[in-house]
Amino acid sequence: VAVSAAHANENTSQQELRLRVEALGASGRLSIAGVRITAVDLIADLYRQTRFEPVWTDPEKVDELLQAIAAMHLDGLDPQDYYLDRLTKMRAEVATRPDPALEADLDILMTDALARLAYQAYYGKVDPERIDHNSINLDQTWTGPKGAAAVRDFLASESLFRRIEGLKPQRPKYDAFRRALARYRGYQDAGGWTRIRKGKVLTLGSSDRRVPAIRHRLAMTEDLPKPLDNGDPVYDADLQKAVHRFQARHQLPTGDLASKTIAAMNVPVSKRIDQIRVNLERARWMMRDVPPTYVAVNIAAFSIYFVKDDKRVWENEAQVGKTFTQTPLFVDEIDYIVLNPTWTVPPSVLEQTVLPSAKKDPGYMQRRHLRVFDDRGKQVPAKSIDWKRYKASNFPYTIRQDPGPDNALGVVKFIFPNRYHVYLHDTPNQLGYDRRVRTMSWGCIHVQNPLELATAVIDDPSWNRQAIESQVESGKTKTIHLDTPVRVALLYWTVELRDDGALRFYPDVYQRDGRVLRELNRAFKARKTRRRGNR
Repeated sequence: VAVSAAHANENTSQQELRLRVEALGASGRLSIAGVRITAVDLIADLYRQTRFEPVWTDPEKVDELLQAIAAMHLDGLDPQDYYLDRLTKMRAEVATRPDPALEADLDILMTDALARLAYQAYYGKVDPERIDHNSINLDQTWTGPKGAAAVRDFLASESLFRRIEGLKPQRPKYDAFRRALARYRGYQDAGGWTRIRKGKVLTLGSSDRRVPAIRHRLAMTEDLPKPLDNGDPVYDADLQKAVHRFQARHQLPTGDLASKTIAAMNVPVSKRIDQIRVNLERARWMMRDVPPTYVAVNIAAFSIYFVKDDKRVWENEAQVGKTFTQTPLFVDEIDYIVLNPTWTVPPSVLEQTVLPSAKKDPGYMQRRHLRVFDDRGKQVPAKSIDWKRYKASNFPYTIRQDPGPDNALGVVKFIFPNRYHVYLHDTPNQLGYDRRVRTMSWGCIHVQNPLELATAVIDDPSWNRQAIESQVESGKTKTIHLDTPVRVALLYWTVELRDDGALRFYPDVYQRDGRVLRELNRAFKARKTRRRGNR
């Protein structure tokens, strides 16, 4: 009787909301205006707590929600993922033709839109761990109110629009990506660029009918100041300078204008826009709560840099994982540094290199200064082992390489314990830095001039460069624990805005961009769980 009386006191809007929540509770599903609701549990809890009263009663908050949805276009996301057209149409219909059923549908759909919007602004649309096992171990735990309490908190905020915008990475790099996206969309709106025909290599002073088209192409992306359209076919010094700038921005050798540069010029503007959108998504994954001091590796650019107090103070080349032993993306903290390290052979290298080599060559272990230890730490003569009996899965020993010039880790390694067994370290393969494409390691990052990085990271006067070099020259292993661990981020920017303001595009060496783009363009699928890192 009490339940019936409560229902009798409901207005028609409450009744419609209650019916939808009850249907949701019975089936676990609810479709409104042709779309399936995502935030099922949140919506059921919210409207039960309000006793089925609508929550979108302030027209200004509705305006701000629609404004925030439309603004997601600036972040490379699709406003229709948050029902922009449906909400706009339904709101107009409610204004002209009051209907309790339509009002209930609109209230629920706006709540689901807010949930999606907040989620994707904070986490990104794509779950990186679902599309790539080599990606992400970030702790992205939401620290604010959750569920129904979060909706009420957002609606009570002074500005709903600013609250949603505040969920996005508040970093200059993220804003730079957004500006780059707007710029390339502007190129697209202006008609993009026409394809340049293949032809002979152009050198300074060459004459070619393609030169005016090349000038136009480079002027569009501001590599060349706007030229006079006089049809001059001469490849002059100003154009050569612009070509060199373009080559530097696209990770191409600086030199004559040949086929690879023409191919880069012919990449459609739509593909460059997609590339920027993909990297905006990665920024939403990776740039949450970035500290002012950190070490970053850009895998796609084969580069490593150290940022101190928000200023890039050191940068150098890096070697990264091969295409079949890719360097993963994750964030952690450097706890300590080892000078003159030993190297314990990891399972992947044991299986693919050491065991096959030891089976074929009896002298392999001695030449590589590799020693074998049993589970009690006792050394076992390598010659006493029947190598043909073992695979990596049943190998009962540990193999370790002593410090020295041939050590796989070189003279220094930077340790941040992680499930991938990936670290920063030196390498004896110094010739590898002469290559443009440096996918060369088993997954770790090889650092050029690592003692410079060690000096910067340790940040202890007693461990200046001279002291570090003296310790290395002694040949003795030394572990230096950092008083304050330093954040390290392994990133994959195929687009990057450099400190000189130039937007650079890098090759997608691991073919990761396509997977992210496909998921960006598909229907949204929420993450089921949030992992809490690897430590």
